[in-house]
Amino acid sequence: MVDFGEILISVIAFVSLYTAIFFIITLLEHRNNLVKKARLRKYPSVCIIVPCYNEEKTLAKTLDSLLALDYPKNKLDIIVVDDGSTDNTYAVARKYVPKGVRVFKKKNGGKYTALNLGLSKTKAEFVGALDADSFVHPQALKRMLPYFDNPRVMAVTPSLKVYKPKSLLQRIQMVEYAVGIFFRKMFALVGSIHVTPGPFSIYRKAFFDKHGPYRKAYMTEDIEIALRMQHHNYIIENAVDAYVYTISPKSFKSLYYQRRRWYNGFLRNILDYKKLFSKKHGNLGVYVLPLAFISIGLVIISFSYTIYKTIDGLWNNYLYAKAINFDIFRFDFSPDLFMININTAFILGVITIITGIVMIVIAMKLAKEKQKILLSYILYVVSYWVLFSFWWLVVFFYKVTGKKVSWNPGKDSCGSAPTKSLSHS
Repeated sequence: MVDFGEILISVIAFVSLYTAIFFIITLLEHRNNLVKKARLRKYPSVCIIVPCYNEEKTLAKTLDSLLALDYPKNKLDIIVVDDGSTDNTYAVARKYVPKGVRVFKKKNGGKYTALNLGLSKTKAEFVGALDADSFVHPQALKRMLPYFDNPRVMAVTPSLKVYKPKSLLQRIQMVEYAVGIFFRKMFALVGSIHVTPGPFSIYRKAFFDKHGPYRKAYMTEDIEIALRMQHHNYIIENAVDAYVYTISPKSFKSLYYQRRRWYNGFLRNILDYKKLFSKKHGNLGVYVLPLAFISIGLVIISFSYTIYKTIDGLWNNYLYAKAINFDIFRFDFSPDLFMININTAFILGVITIITGIVMIVIAMKLAKEKQKILLSYILYVVSYWVLFSFWWLVVFFYKVTGKKVSWNPGKDSCGSAPTKSLSHS
């Protein structure tokens, strides 16, 4: 008789393999145009807004990276909006005024209000935002703008990479971000990007002029703006070779607050834009968004079932130990390979793992990640699904109980907390 565990493994393997094969085929079909080869014939005006709150330690490096962009200085407008910082952020920003950076200070009101102030101060044809703890590659902007040759393209997303990962937690995120680079490019190829990351996504300003400014959007304005664009049937592209480096959380506490905010924002914004679940919106409505929730459900079920089986096994071992008066020497700890049940579910599971490794390798090549990742990959595979389940269970708890999700108590609404995928996100 097939047990629940075998059924669960088979379902997960089917969904995973279907998704992997679909995206690998998509990748092969577009292998010759993954990177935009066209060059800019003219240089349009671009404004980059840097919203910040208590970012005195990283703001200078962020601004230095923007000033180092390979782009005509007379066409690049850099605006810093200090959202009521209580440290020396404003003083650091003011040092860059002689270099052409415009600086504004306002009462703390949230990241979206800082971005909207920046929008009101520019008439540039294109606008972008850069978190004050992120740094851009000098060629990033030049590699993104050619995608706007299509007038229906309203936004172009970059490739996010973890800046100098040191801790094990940051190295796990390094693999996660690399996987995110792969999926974001695949989503772009099938017209289904649903997040325009805060670090250096570039927008056509005409969109804001016509459809309104940033919204609070549960402190995830980068999700809402992407869903709003999809709602109006615009195109969001991805420049896989436009690299942006972001400082990822070093502690579990910081990572928890960040992901709680991201996942809560994703859930609530999706509910606001539930009309996207339709054939009218193509792959996004009939495949990508439904797949996101199917994946969430399967991971949570797997997590719950694993806990149940672990507790059940421990309880049965306890009963056995009690029956033999806790004589541990009567336990048989020797492994028996013949006890491994090599059935269809087992084979599918092995194939799924191998396919996952292939996708990781492809992702790392797309990301041009040069760091050794064997240990990071093992830790990612072992831990990420557990963390993913935990974060979503927390978000569902907050949703059911009506509790309010806030930013990390050490940061606030304008800095990344302390950093920003698929939905992965």
